[in-house]
Amino acid sequence: SHFVSRRSRTPPCPGPILPAMFAVPRAIAQRIAAQRPVVSRAAAPALFCRGFATHKGQCHCGEVHFEVEGKPDWSAICHCSICRRTHSAPYAELCGYKPDSVKVTKGAESLSMYNVHGKSKEDRYFCKVCGSKVYSMLNHLGCKAVHLQNLTSPNHGADGKLHDDFKPSCHIFYASGTITNHDALPKFETLPEAFGGDGKQLPNDFHDKR
Repeated sequence: SHFVSRRSRTPPCPGPILPAMFAVPRAIAQRIAAQRPVVSRAAAPALFCRGFATHKGQCHCGEVHFEVEGKPDWSAICHCSICRRTHSAPYAELCGYKPDSVKVTKGAESLSMYNVHGKSKEDRYFCKVCGSKVYSMLNHLGCKAVHLQNLTSPNHGADGKLHDDFKPSCHIFYASGTITNHDALPKFETLPEAFGGDGKQLPNDFHDKR
């Protein structure tokens, strides 16, 4: 079956918004937004409103270049089985944007798309020259997920550190993963409540005790 992305009808807002990729009832969204000033970054994923700065990224070989507009709506470390297998890695660092905030500026003809059996809700775009993942279109959620490590600025600055706007705020689908992480970020079994999940958190050493 085919999944069609719908552009968000919500204009840029003056304050925090919920990530576009998750459908949350308006009343809940307003309640979460009202609580945002007293919720620490460690307790819940950061919620952003789009800014106007442009950040650049590219694949490994440089054949494909892209730009993202402003701050990401969300940034997380995903341990789901699909991300792990398509990346051949223990997890994937992703940040989410509205579809029109991600633009390929060079090498669009060098992009190839992978969709599992032609039935997946996600279209995964990669450079067909070097194989680097560039972004995924999450059709069912109405957003694009950019692979954090492909951002050349500010991700690969002189000090090698991520700008605060891009730092992941949590781990998602931690139970599905295979590796233990000892950072201070919350580890959600599936998704946090603000993202439509049950909000159940797991200890850092969850995988060590399995």
